[in-house]
Amino acid sequence: MRLTISLLLLVLSNTAYTQCCDTVFYSNNTIVFVIDKLNPSNQVGQSFLFLALYDEQGKNILNDGVVFHTFFDKKFGKKRCIKIVNKILFEDYWVSESDTLYNYFPVDENFETRLQSFYGYLEQQVVYPKNALKKGVEATVKISLIIDKNGTITNVFPLTKHEWGFEESLIRTIKEKKQFGFVVHKNKPIKLYLEVPFAFKVVKK
Repeated sequence: MRLTISLLLLVLSNTAYTQCCDTVFYSNNTIVFVIDKLNPSNQVGQSFLFLALYDEQGKNILNDGVVFHTFFDKKFGKKRCIKIVNKILFEDYWVSESDTLYNYFPVDENFETRLQSFYGYLEQQVVYPKNALKKGVEATVKISLIIDKNGTITNVFPLTKHEWGFEESLIRTIKEKKQFGFVVHKNKPIKLYLEVPFAFKVVKK
């Protein structure tokens, strides 16, 4: 039996965005936006097309110009800001009194290189839980993290919950990595929220 651990990466299409296509985001039980991927063959990053943008009263406020929409995101307890230019996502971030936390920004080649290096590290270093491997148990897990302005990986938390120690193994590996490297937007370091999906799979020979 040979161990194969593979990443299920939303980011393999060269994007820092952490939500999948056809996303519907809810704020206070109201649909806020619906999006889809745009130009999936784009070699330098990937854009997201807004199909609809609803305010908290349920009104579609999307237009062909620039839309800057803010609302209170209950998940983070912070104000969330979305900037759309010609129906394409330009920026997505949370704002608090002390700092700004990005969820999306137009990525460059330097960030893409760091991101691929990070996933390559995980593929090489993550340890398959012994009991799960012995029983042939597989799982797809997801971990959230924040990259701070110093490029340090912080706030590593599981978004899924499996038995067998899958999340614990991935979290331990991410924490051992410690440094992601600076994430730069508009010529200055930023904080970035990232969700990391990871598949534990056993391939029999």
